Amino acid sequence: MTTKPEKPIMLFDLPSAQKAIGQEKFLESFKAILNHGGYAQGPECTQLEEKLASYSGAKNCLTCSSGTDALILALMAWGVKSGDAVYVPSFTFVATAEAVAFLGATPVFVDSDPDTFNMDVNDLKKAIEETKTQGKLTPKAIISVDIFGSPVDYDAISAVAKENNMKFLSDAAQSYGSSYNGKKIGSSALCDMTATSFYPTKPLACYGDGGAVFCNTDEEFALLKSCRVHGMSTEDKYDNLRLGLTGRMDSFQAAVILHKLSIFDKEMKDRETIGRYYHKNMPAAYKTQKILDGAQSAWAIYTILSDNREALMNHLKECGVPFASFYPRPVHTQTAYQMYNTRKLPVCETLAKQVVSLPMHPYLTQQEQDYILSCLADFASKTKAA
Repeated sequence: MTTKPEKPIMLFDLPSAQKAIGQEKFLESFKAILNHGGYAQGPECTQLEEKLASYSGAKNCLTCSSGTDALILALMAWGVKSGDAVYVPSFTFVATAEAVAFLGATPVFVDSDPDTFNMDVNDLKKAIEETKTQGKLTPKAIISVDIFGSPVDYDAISAVAKENNMKFLSDAAQSYGSSYNGKKIGSSALCDMTATSFYPTKPLACYGDGGAVFCNTDEEFALLKSCRVHGMSTEDKYDNLRLGLTGRMDSFQAAVILHKLSIFDKEMKDRETIGRYYHKNMPAAYKTQKILDGAQSAWAIYTILSDNREALMNHLKECGVPFASFYPRPVHTQTAYQMYNTRKLPVCETLAKQVVSLPMHPYLTQQEQDYILSCLADFASKTKAA
């Protein structure tokens, strides 16, 4: 086996990014906020919205308090309500389906593609036809998830949405910075709206909670802004025109993200190098996620499949390699979502039993990667011999 690195390997390395920027720069920005007093949705948030829209190629960007609120705000702007069906993957974090159920609509779970781990477009079509045949719900929207940072087939899903007169929302919580056919995720050319998260472990991260919604029209942007502050009217702040929530971004978090943007392109380049190195050198015993032709992943989480997951995780623990399992239980099998568990999702359920997530961040060294890969190869060799 490759020699074990002297320093502990980290699953996510948050301190190194802070060091690369310099703590003093953050402190200077925080002091400026303390002086101007615009703590919530202050000038830093407006500046961030402009920079993110420009970076992504979106007409408008609205910052908000979290990735989950970003999803809810998008659905609120579209008037999603009880009686509507919204199609979501089950092999992902709960927030995607939670946003739908929170508004009283029905999340309809769709199976995963066995190679990309993303939403299976053929099963999506099947699910929509099932809803139409049953006649109890109105197909309203599709929420795809770029799982682990790898873009879905935007063209295929967009075509399905248009054929069925539905809205298409991208949950890009893990994929901000990635691209599809030369277009950045968040681009107005890819879908109707995009929601993303800036949680600390995301590719572009703050130091708490934060999110953003990218939209294509000024009318939608106005609705999003209203929904972000209790459904407030722009004419009379004490006349709330619609239901909304408290979804403002913290100015301190916006300041953090503005600094993170200064090194974001370099971090994305390093993530690409690290992700591709994993792909190239991964032992054949493990299946890796397929990245679509023409797509570039954000490599938020590097996940492999193993038929002997528990034994592999024990082996990695013995080797001193940190790991996780994203996601070991599909959303449709979780307690709060049992009422929506109406479809068979065999691929999704198989993936959930096999996934092992490895250390992945822009500061992972090749020595650390080589050691991780040698531990994986050692386990594969022992398993084969047994």
